[in-house]
Amino acid sequence: MASIKKRKSTFSVIYWYLDNAGERKQKWDTLETKKEAKQRKAFVEYYQEKYGYVIVPLEEQFARQIDESKKELDSTDEDITLCDFLKIFVNLYGTSKWSPSTFSSKVGTIENYINPLIGDWKLNEITTKKLSAYYNDLLSVPEVPRANRKATGRCVQPANIKKIHDIIRCALNQAIRWEYIDTNKRNPASLATLPKVPKVKRKVWSVDTFREAIQQSDDDLLTICMHLAFSCSMRIGEITGLTWEDVVIDEQSIATNNARVIINKELSRVNAQAMQKLKEKDIIKIFPTQKPHCTTRLVLKTPKTETSNRTVWLPKTVAELLVQYQKDQKELQEFLGDAYNNYNLVIALENGNPVESRIVRDRFQKLCEQNGYEQVVFHSLRHLSTGYKLKMTNGDVKSVQGDTGHAEAEMVTDVYSEIIDEDRRYNAQKMDEQFYSTLNHDSEMQPQNEEVQPENNGLSDSDMELLQLLKSLTPEMKAMLLKQSASK
Repeated sequence: MASIKKRKSTFSVIYWYLDNAGERKQKWDTLETKKEAKQRKAFVEYYQEKYGYVIVPLEEQFARQIDESKKELDSTDEDITLCDFLKIFVNLYGTSKWSPSTFSSKVGTIENYINPLIGDWKLNEITTKKLSAYYNDLLSVPEVPRANRKATGRCVQPANIKKIHDIIRCALNQAIRWEYIDTNKRNPASLATLPKVPKVKRKVWSVDTFREAIQQSDDDLLTICMHLAFSCSMRIGEITGLTWEDVVIDEQSIATNNARVIINKELSRVNAQAMQKLKEKDIIKIFPTQKPHCTTRLVLKTPKTETSNRTVWLPKTVAELLVQYQKDQKELQEFLGDAYNNYNLVIALENGNPVESRIVRDRFQKLCEQNGYEQVVFHSLRHLSTGYKLKMTNGDVKSVQGDTGHAEAEMVTDVYSEIIDEDRRYNAQKMDEQFYSTLNHDSEMQPQNEEVQPENNGLSDSDMELLQLLKSLTPEMKAMLLKQSASK
C-alpha cells in the first residue's frame, strides 16, 4: 500500500520496494497537487499488485513500454536477429514459464554462449546445418566460470551443449508460433546434430558402507540428513527445506507405522534480480541476507515439478531419531532464547538459520576423508536408496517412484536396469555352480554307473582289456603310438 504525505506546498507518494539485494527500501515520489498524488498512489498500488514490490515507473514511461511490447509482438521483421528475438523470448516466455533458478541459469547461458557467438544470425536464415556446426564448434570454446568460482580450464562439455540446444530449440518453436518464422517451416533445431553425451555412471556406496558410515558419523546434523536421503529418497534441497509442521512423528503415528514426512518445498539460493523480475513466483519465504550487497537470496520455494510434492513414510527407527533430534533442538532454542532464529526448520544451524546444501556436502566429504570411504557425492545416497528399495520390492517401479518424486519412471528404471545387470551376473555364477560344474563329473561317472559292456567279438579277456585301455588314451597318446608302430 502507498500513502500520501503533504510537504509544504507539494505532496509525496510513499511506497516500499525491494532492491537488487532483496533489501526493503522506501521510495518518495513528489507531485505538485493532491489530485496528481492520488492518481500516482492508485497507479503505484495497481502496478505493484501486478508486478511485485519493484520501483514503479511513471505512467507515461509505462505506456511507452506497453506500446513497444505491442510493436515487438506485431512485428514480423525479417531482419530480426537471434539476439533481439531472445530478448522478446525471455521477457514473454521465460518470465511466465521459468522458476527463478531456471531463469537466471538460462539467461546466463544465453549471455555467455549464444549471443556472443551466433546472436547476430538472422532468425530466418538459421538452418539445421549451421546449428550443427555451431554445436560442434562449442567443443573448443572455454567454459565461462560461474560467479565466485575459479575457471576450470575446460571447454564446453557435451552435456552443456545439450542445454544450450534446448534453449535454442524452445526459442525457435516460439518464433514459429509467434510468426517470426514461416509457420510452414520445420524448426531448424529439431534435426540438428549434437555431440554425443558420454554416459557417466555415478559412484554409489554399497549398503554395508552406508551402514558403517552412519555409525561412524559423530555429526548429528549430517547423520539425520543421511538418514532422510536414504530412507525417504529425498533431494538435498528437500531435506534442508523441511519444516517441523510437515513431519508427522507423534507417538500414535510411530506406533501404527504411519510416521511420515510431507515434501512440498525446498531450500534454494536464487538470484535476487531474477526473483524480482518474476515477481517472487514460486517463493514461499525469503530469509534475511547475511551479507550486504549480496546479489542472491536464500529462499524456501515450491518444488520444480508436481510429482516432487509427495508424502513419504518413515521407518520407525528414523522417526524415533527425528523425535530425539527435535527434542535436542528445542533445548538449544530455550538455552539461546532470542539469539535463536526460529524458522521452524528441521535442519538448522546452531543459531536456527537455514543450512545451505554446500554445508551438508562439505561435511559429507569430510566424513569420507576421515574414514577412508570411497569419495561419492551426497546425492548418491538418493541413488543408493532407489536401488535398495527396488530390490526390496522386487522391482515395484511405481511405489519407488512415489518415494523418489521422479517425474518420469525412466529415471527409476535406469537404476533398476543396473540392479538387473547385477542379478544377471549372479545368475551366471549360479548356472556355473549348479549346471556346468557337474558336466565333467557326470561324464566321468556315467560308464561306472551304467556298467556298459562292449561286445566280445571273439576277443580274449586280455585283448578286451587292451582295447579298453586304447580307447581311454588321449588323441595325442594314440597318435604317438601309431607313429611308433609305423616306424617299426
